[in-house]
Amino acid sequence: SVELLMLYLQRSVAPEKLIGHETVVRFKFTDIEDLSDWWLLVEDEDVDICVSDPGKDVDVYFTTSVRTMAGIWMGDTTYRKAIAAGELTVVGPKALTRDIPGWLGNSIFADIPSASEI
Repeated sequence: SVELLMLYLQRSVAPEKLIGHETVVRFKFTDIEDLSDWWLLVEDEDVDICVSDPGKDVDVYFTTSVRTMAGIWMGDTTYRKAIAAGELTVVGPKALTRDIPGWLGNSIFADIPSASEI
């Protein structure tokens, strides 16, 4: 579900790797109608999620499907592969978009082979 994905993404943010005092990240999920817009608000070490516009300037925009974002978080694909396949659009300053995995980490299970691979 999108709610669980966003809770996991919230917990995966490394605030110390972001630039500045505050960073706002907006997610637009194209494959759902309800709760399709989400914001991650990072202020110092605090990370909050919102389902309504917090009225702050957005630093990074993600446009994708829930399935694609979950696949990235689980390590099934990468940001670069999803962007190259046209499944993800990321807009923002290069200082934030050139190394998204540096500040938005994957699941702790991302590097574990799937059951079918074992």
